[in-house]
Amino acid sequence: MRQPNERHGVRAGKRPTVAVVYDDVTQGYRCADWLALHGYQATMTSTVHPLEENLKELRPDLIVLGVPSFPAPLQATVPRLKMTCPHVPIIAMMERSIAKGADPDFPKTFGPDVFMCDSLDPPAAIP
Repeated sequence: MRQPNERHGVRAGKRPTVAVVYDDVTQGYRCADWLALHGYQATMTSTVHPLEENLKELRPDLIVLGVPSFPAPLQATVPRLKMTCPHVPIIAMMERSIAKGADPDFPKTFGPDVFMCDSLDPPAAIP
């Protein structure tokens, strides 16, 4: 019998596992900390290390990918992620300054199954 708050595909009794993939270690740990504070089991990895081996071992429920100011290297990283974990959602995190100045067709670079996000924090409530 499924628990009422159990999500499909997430292991019962465990927090959802998130692979945080950032080249900038400081930003990556900041993102991993935020996710951990919000109920996820976050693990930091980098595109420099053997990414495929790390992801296969981790078996993430979600992948959060840091987008640097020049996204050209990610054109190779995103297909690697999709091949290694084909059914795992990917969220591409962009800094607000990059998102505002980006080409409107920029999300097409990654494909329709990669979700674009510019902040982990929700907007402040308007009084």
